[in-house]
Amino acid sequence: MTISAPRPALFLSLAAILFHLPLSIRAEPEPTVHRATPTVTPQIYYDEEEEESSSAKTILGYPKKTFEGPPAQIHSSKMFVGQEISYPSGYTPARVLSDPTGHSVVVPASPTSFQTRQLGVTIETGTTSKFENTELKGFVNYGSPIQSVVSVKNEKGETIGTQIISTPNPILQPVFQTIKEQR
Repeated sequence: MTISAPRPALFLSLAAILFHLPLSIRAEPEPTVHRATPTVTPQIYYDEEEEESSSAKTILGYPKKTFEGPPAQIHSSKMFVGQEISYPSGYTPARVLSDPTGHSVVVPASPTSFQTRQLGVTIETGTTSKFENTELKGFVNYGSPIQSVVSVKNEKGETIGTQIISTPNPILQPVFQTIKEQR
């Protein structure tokens, strides 16, 4: 079993063992200082006659008093809890290109520009309170499949017919639902 001691005590112990000195080490706790803190008990002066003569009501034994002061300052604040998403807002048109060998290459529409929208809850306070909740309900596909006609050839390389190939061309746009309330 190993006992670790602070270094000065360890050196004193080693010196006492080597020189056969009587060793007495005592640890005394540091004195605790308690300071008295003054406590102030609030004094409430209550005048029953004043309450009976006025229209003020007593709540839990304390008379209701109103004080006039400077006009209250109304601070406004805005809080958002949610996430911000980006979605495509512009697309290049789809194209069907032909290469030199006669094969057609389909290039579907691709996004060119994006917009951002906040999804979640926005609460705004001030002279009026506003609440707004925006949700993503899904997507609408405005694209249609691109159909291209391809010739079908036999083993000898002769054209024996045609085939229509359909290539997907998604153009997705989000659908949002926003609920707003103002008080």
